[in-house]
Amino acid sequence: MPMTVYQAEWCPFSRRLRQRLTELGVEWLAVPVEAEPPDRDAMREATGTDIIPVVVLGDGTVLGGDTEDIIAELDERIPEPATAEGHKLAAAMH
Repeated sequence: MPMTVYQAEWCPFSRRLRQRLTELGVEWLAVPVEAEPPDRDAMREATGTDIIPVVVLGDGTVLGGDTEDIIAELDERIPEPATAEGHKLAAAMH
């Protein structure tokens, strides 16, 4: 089962997480959230937080908080594939 990422396209922290997930080559499902945290009832019920981004792994583990902490946890769990470097170079060019 792919991981679920509660995020917003306009959020720079969500963008950073999406980039890392692309580099890691993992399958994930994006769930867009409301712009205002008080309006994020469904996300809060599913994850216990209204701060984005937040990741729910296939086993139900919730990774939230600081985006760099989420990425560090993903990096511990998921080995970086050989294709990651190409994604990093492409991102740097944009």
